[in-house]
Amino acid sequence: MPDKVPTAPLAVAGRLARQLGLPVEVLRNYGASREQTRTDHLRQVTKYLGWRAAKSLELKELDEFLLARAMEHDSPSLFFRLG
Repeated sequence: MPDKVPTAPLAVAGRLARQLGLPVEVLRNYGASREQTRTDHLRQVTKYLGWRAAKSLELKELDEFLLARAMEHDSPSLFFRLG
């Protein structure tokens, strides 16, 4: 989710507006009147979807999985491991 929804490309805002059944102008002004709106909505969506922050062990497992996938390719040097 971008920090500044109004700066999203018009094509992106237009597609999302159509999916939500809203005029694109509504999204272009999203969060302009109340800064906390975006945070409130993000919390509601994550709760609805059952998302949570990854734990340390899960992040380590993901790192190992991604490294293994990168090493399967002909040019593993293209994979830069940050951490």
